[in-house]
Amino acid sequence: MADASAGGGSLDDYPTIDPTSFDVVLCGTGLPESILAAACAAAGKTVLHVDPDAFYGSFYSSIPLPSVPSFLSADSSTPCPSSTTASSSATAAYTAVDLKRRSLYSEVETSGTVPEPSRRFTVDLVGPRLLYCADEAVDLLLRSGGSHHVEFKSVEGGSLIYWDGALCPVPDSRQAIFMDSTHRSKEKLNLRDNLKEKTLLFRFFKLVQSHIAASSPGDKDGEGEASGKISEEDLDLPFIEFLKKQQLQPKIRAVVLYAIAMADYDQDAADSCEKLLTTRDGIKTLALYSSSIGRFANAQGAFIYPMYGHGELPQAFCRFAAVKGALYVLRMPVTALLVDQV
Repeated sequence: MADASAGGGSLDDYPTIDPTSFDVVLCGTGLPESILAAACAAAGKTVLHVDPDAFYGSFYSSIPLPSVPSFLSADSSTPCPSSTTASSSATAAYTAVDLKRRSLYSEVETSGTVPEPSRRFTVDLVGPRLLYCADEAVDLLLRSGGSHHVEFKSVEGGSLIYWDGALCPVPDSRQAIFMDSTHRSKEKLNLRDNLKEKTLLFRFFKLVQSHIAASSPGDKDGEGEASGKISEEDLDLPFIEFLKKQQLQPKIRAVVLYAIAMADYDQDAADSCEKLLTTRDGIKTLALYSSSIGRFANAQGAFIYPMYGHGELPQAFCRFAAVKGALYVLRMPVTALLVDQV
């Protein structure tokens, strides 16, 4: 991989790239561009992949915590060749379309200093996002060979949910449901009530598993209750209403909605909720959660996370593309497009 020298204010400050002709030219090494570069390189296309930054990932990077303030302030001050230089380089046979890199942040304000222990941490610019073991992104890494260039860590101990001032584990199996002593209402419940609550939760998971099995492509049976499928009427309900219909307690509903189905918004506020989850979508996520448990022998639970942050994902596809012959040049902005005149 090539690494161009840091830029100045004119095109003369940037090295000449050889060869000069490519099937595909990509600017920015974010996750979408990196996946596209890997796909094109694997298909036998010649690929030039440039990035105005000195690192891979663009806004999908994982930045050391002490470097975050400088990264944010540098976003609006990255040197770029002037548009007049780019325009003057166009001959009469071309029309130059000037390009200007826009800042992702409208306003940046930093204060204070970063403590010394923070050097052991990195910040994922896209935010911490767990990956299901059976997620499409994981499947893509496995199929493309990008998984050889990134290391994942299992989220040990499973998921937790904050409820009534305490962190409670999320059950991921029948054994976990009946062994867990935290899944009960705030009021003191006798043994019979506690067992009833857990039985309802287990019955709900069994209903979901029956629906998933009946909905699989290999199932030839009829539709409806006879085959274990949830009715279309229930599938169109808001997921929280379906959970109430199954007589699940508020805490159990919160576990299913936010720790397993990963709902982004308050599902109890149906009128003001920006994205109300339907039962159909909720069941799909529960199916993904179920298929993620036990997929990898060395992964506990349903979730994994890139060992060194999400910035490793675009780098994995960039490394794969480089192995397939793609050419990489960092600190190389794109200043203009030269379009043939018709």
